[in-house]
Amino acid sequence: MSPQQGASPGSGPRRAAGGAGLRGLLERGRDGVRAHHAVVGNAVRVTAASCAAFYFCRYGLGLLVMSVYATFTVVSLGALAQIPGSGRQRATTVLTALPAGLVLITLGTLLAVRTWTAVVGMLVIGFMVAYAGTTGPRIAGAAPGMQLLYILPCFPPYAPETLGQRLSGFLLGAVLLALAQRFLMPEPDTPSYRRLLADAADAAARLADHHGGPPPETALATAHRAGAALRPSCVPPADRPASPTLPHKAMAHASEAVRTLLARLDALHTGAGPHQRYQPETVVLLEGISAAARGAADALRRGKRLRPGEGPSATALQEELAPVRAHRAVDTLQRLSTDDRLVYLRRRSQVVQAADCAVVLVLATRLMFGDRSVEQNPAGHTFAYARARPLQLWWQRLTMHLTPRSVIFQNACRFALGLAAARAIAGLLDLQHGFWVLLATLTLTRTTSLETRSAVRQALTGTLIGAVLAGGMLALVHDRDTVYAVVLPVVMLVAFTAGPLRGLAWAQGGFTLVVATLFAQVSPVTWQLAPVRMVDVLIGSVIGLTCGLLAWPRGAGSEVRRSMAGLCSAIADAIGYTTARVVERSGSTDVLALNRALGLAQESLAQYQCEPRDDGPQPDWPALLVAGTDARRGERLLPGRPGRIASQEVGAWLRHSAGRTADDYRSLGRHLGTDRGTPGDHPQPLDIRALLAVTPAVPRHSPDTETRALSAALLLDSVIWLDALTTDLTRLHEEL
Repeated sequence: MSPQQGASPGSGPRRAAGGAGLRGLLERGRDGVRAHHAVVGNAVRVTAASCAAFYFCRYGLGLLVMSVYATFTVVSLGALAQIPGSGRQRATTVLTALPAGLVLITLGTLLAVRTWTAVVGMLVIGFMVAYAGTTGPRIAGAAPGMQLLYILPCFPPYAPETLGQRLSGFLLGAVLLALAQRFLMPEPDTPSYRRLLADAADAAARLADHHGGPPPETALATAHRAGAALRPSCVPPADRPASPTLPHKAMAHASEAVRTLLARLDALHTGAGPHQRYQPETVVLLEGISAAARGAADALRRGKRLRPGEGPSATALQEELAPVRAHRAVDTLQRLSTDDRLVYLRRRSQVVQAADCAVVLVLATRLMFGDRSVEQNPAGHTFAYARARPLQLWWQRLTMHLTPRSVIFQNACRFALGLAAARAIAGLLDLQHGFWVLLATLTLTRTTSLETRSAVRQALTGTLIGAVLAGGMLALVHDRDTVYAVVLPVVMLVAFTAGPLRGLAWAQGGFTLVVATLFAQVSPVTWQLAPVRMVDVLIGSVIGLTCGLLAWPRGAGSEVRRSMAGLCSAIADAIGYTTARVVERSGSTDVLALNRALGLAQESLAQYQCEPRDDGPQPDWPALLVAGTDARRGERLLPGRPGRIASQEVGAWLRHSAGRTADDYRSLGRHLGTDRGTPGDHPQPLDIRALLAVTPAVPRHSPDTETRALSAALLLDSVIWLDALTTDLTRLHEEL
């Protein structure tokens, strides 16, 4: 008996699983080390910049107000804010925020003249700053720190004569923080999003080079890694193309195209009948996909601005996709048996969808690098935003979430109302350090009541311990500034390290010590400062808890189902509009409705995934987002294709199939909206046999051969689109 024969049947897989488990453990260990290094690095940067700013202003210039504002600028933008990105990106974000910071400090100083003006200002500015997070993760990450730039000066004393010191302190602190982010233990640069796109395009080209035979395992593995690297959860927030600028919109469009391209090629090579011979027209399309994807990858790696006529071209591939070439596919279809027709149509579906995505990838790449002539391309109607002015793009993004159904709108309202209530209470009660009340409200308000209660409990525990330690320190050291000056960097470093690593209780306790050490050097204080902070944090916690209970207490838990139900309805409407325009060549569609529903669903899901949950398994929400993307692709492409569904029987089949698919999506939407019952009957695949029975043959030589070929091509494209939507729906039903 050979050693191979004597081996136990499961030993190989077990060894592989053991190796995979060990690799996973090592990966988690490395991730933990990197996370600790990032926390320590940020603590060092914030401590160095804030101490340098404070010592220079307090002991070098003798300007107390300037020292406070310089220090709190560093703390707010460096510790309270969560600005994502590398050292270079964080420094850029801080410097970009300078004009907004100057405006916020000026408004806070001037509106502090009356309590009611400060409250109204807090309500409006609190909402605007929080809502500004819709424009990208960098602004969203900086928003909590920017809130503090208004909160700090909006309290008495009303002292407009100190505005110069306040603004100077802000500028000094921001510049020192930017320098520290850039040069002091900076976060390393990550691969650019353009590089990830180029890698994915190369992987798609290698898959397209495979024209039959066994599945290309190596190319498929590379494609899986490249596609996974483009998932939003795998891309650092600062690198995501999330802003409403034209390059970012084109980059996001290219990402959607290349990920769909990889998925379609993967399905082509691993689906039914992968070993069957590819038909010649399929090989030609795959060769065109390969050339287009490689051209896009080269342009993405060069990264230079393109003029019309330069860069990658999708002309050859579009010629092969032209409806007049569809007679090849029709001829092939007529030669095949019924069973082979089903396999051929499924394969044709995957290849045509992949080719469409390759064309969009090339055009989006060209637009990304400044070539606006893509809108003149036959497929350019998918890039309608290329004609919009920059202000229009920003306005569309800002108004998209102005609805109570948006989690971004809900969060902005929750924070604005909480901060305004805190400012009113602090002003009416004439609290000695009302600033701390608002700071506690800002840092403890969460998106769910459950999470807020947990945060308040931890914060009060940490603040109590920190207040006891701070009171003891103040009683012992009293008014010896030298001791406080020596202790300050140590306390800051420990607080800004322990907080992120050990939790909110440590963060609040450490920050209480930081505040006591800092204010002891600015004005005479006693041990009574510690209980004052404890009371202020308690008041801020109650306000935050009240807002969490009254304003959308379930967070995104219910909103995600509601937004996904709305997306199902929008998909169903898009199916109806698109089918009517394909069959009857009349009617219109609300293009923005599906975009809006898709955007709200994406934001709801993003917040939902960030909230702690104790509920059971959830549906595959990303699969529903894919369905929305497929519906949008058909809505953009199909009505612009030449040809007409001339046969009444074929038109009736298409309307019936589309209507059934739309009804299934509406049924799913009702199920998600009510969370009761079942999502309806399991959707049935398209009845291709019934379609083939009513599809007339295309004569090879007749006066209307070209017209009927165009009609057949339009029908094939419509079937491909409906097939993708039906497949998405089937996958969702399996999850439910």
